[in-house]
Amino acid sequence: MVKKHKKGKKGKVTKSAGRFGVRYGRKIRKMVADIEEQTRAAHKCPRCGRNSVRRKGTGIWHCSRCGYTFAGGTYIPQTPAGIAIERAIKREAGGE
Repeated sequence: MVKKHKKGKKGKVTKSAGRFGVRYGRKIRKMVADIEEQTRAAHKCPRCGRNSVRRKGTGIWHCSRCGYTFAGGTYIPQTPAGIAIERAIKREAGGE
């Protein structure tokens, strides 16, 4: 009995960066796909706490549940730097 080998897929799934074809290099296309995946995901609303925040435009985020619109990061509503600053402000306010 001869074993037949199944042929695997050629290459990897390109996700949203597939529109670039072979241009710009694998690393850049992968980074773009990851950023776009994060941006299009539903995020937690700072007011109502539901996962219903979507991006309206560059740095503009809107909760479809409670209607809250706020400014945030370009690709994600809360940037790591913004979170660190909020933490520092809370620590200063609590120390007085």
